[in-house]
Amino acid sequence: MIYKKHIIRAKRRKKNKRMRPVLGILLSAGYLMAVTGCTQEKAVEVTEEEEIVYNNYADFETLVADLPNMETDENGGSKEIELTFWYSDARQAPYYEAAAAEFHERYGVKIFCDYQDPVDYLDAINEADIAYDGPDVFIVSNDQMKKAYLAGLSAKNTLYSDAFWSANYPEVAKKALMTDTFTTGYPIYMDTCLMIYDTALTSKPEHFSDITDFAVGFEDETNTKTVFRFDISDPYCDYMYLGDGAIVFGEYGEDTNAFDVSNEAVVRNMTYYQSLRDYFSLEVETSTYEEIKQELKEGTLVYGIVKTDIIPEMSEYGSTYALCPIPELSDGLSIQNLSTTYGACVSSYTEHEEYANLFAIYLSYEFADHLYGLTRSVAVRSSIPHMETDEESAYEEYKSSVPVPKALENGDFWIYTEICFKNIWNGNDVATELANLQHQMEIRLQ
Repeated sequence: MIYKKHIIRAKRRKKNKRMRPVLGILLSAGYLMAVTGCTQEKAVEVTEEEEIVYNNYADFETLVADLPNMETDENGGSKEIELTFWYSDARQAPYYEAAAAEFHERYGVKIFCDYQDPVDYLDAINEADIAYDGPDVFIVSNDQMKKAYLAGLSAKNTLYSDAFWSANYPEVAKKALMTDTFTTGYPIYMDTCLMIYDTALTSKPEHFSDITDFAVGFEDETNTKTVFRFDISDPYCDYMYLGDGAIVFGEYGEDTNAFDVSNEAVVRNMTYYQSLRDYFSLEVETSTYEEIKQELKEGTLVYGIVKTDIIPEMSEYGSTYALCPIPELSDGLSIQNLSTTYGACVSSYTEHEEYANLFAIYLSYEFADHLYGLTRSVAVRSSIPHMETDEESAYEEYKSSVPVPKALENGDFWIYTEICFKNIWNGNDVATELANLQHQMEIRLQ
């Protein structure tokens, strides 16, 4: 049943696309008019409306219940309504194409799925909008959603109520897509880090100390095994070692007043991180993700830190490797694993707002139980079963993770963090390096 609440809402008039070249210049230069205060105030007209609270997909279908699925073509005839959908991760193509086909069969609206190069992806959307040829719906990672919204590329998600979020998605998904006091986009799938281990040689560890204990007692008769490896140069993987004591842009990843990575709790965590070098002969330059995958193919790795993109490749690594959530470092030393949530955003410039929103919801909710079977990517919707072992392990890790920050200063943070972690791994004083990172970011955030 659909419940309605009587409210007064400000309705936007259609935006003027001729303003887009200005936005394009600012987006390319890394500046946003919404940030600098240079945006032109939008004209609004206040109208009385009823806000609809949607409880299930049938409720969402009422968005288009009274709408035609045909429109006038250039010659004055009729044609099916067409939506353009952009994405930049080729791995997801089978899911998008299948969803588009099912959506067309169900509603008579054609969806054209276009893969785009991930390099300068938002700029490409902006340029297409300028040319009146932009996508109606597009996929973007949560760390880019604020930038997309402030640049005027995407609209708010006003259709998912708090109750719908809670019933169908984990809290991390909502936090990932939250900016200020509202959400943008509809969550579809995620990436995060996991642990992989060889079940023929060991079992799932409860703590990192189980791995170090294993290393001390392990006798490698073939002299070919690597006990543990992770990509030291990747700050996305390293981030977890900061632990729960780290405060990086607050709960929603965008509060520039909330930054603390030099407190005692973080120093203790990173001191443990540095001690791992005493057990594992890993060098920054050679301990890479590519090396991890190569050792998995050869069957020589015992434990490793991987990302969810490895799930489709598991069959290549033999039957004895398994995935599990990453354990705490030790009793009292936690981890804080990152995750990236990918969502469907509705363009601010679509001429078919209702159908565009419904297709985004279709990808996020209605068709989500097909995602893993088609792509081996893990859907973030919680109200569907995550049946397979690798899928379940990834989803459990995701639920306990924190969203990758979306603050616009994010890029500098990753640069500084990579340097900090390398220096600590190579033996520099932990407290000094963390204090340097804190100081650099405080200057950047002024």
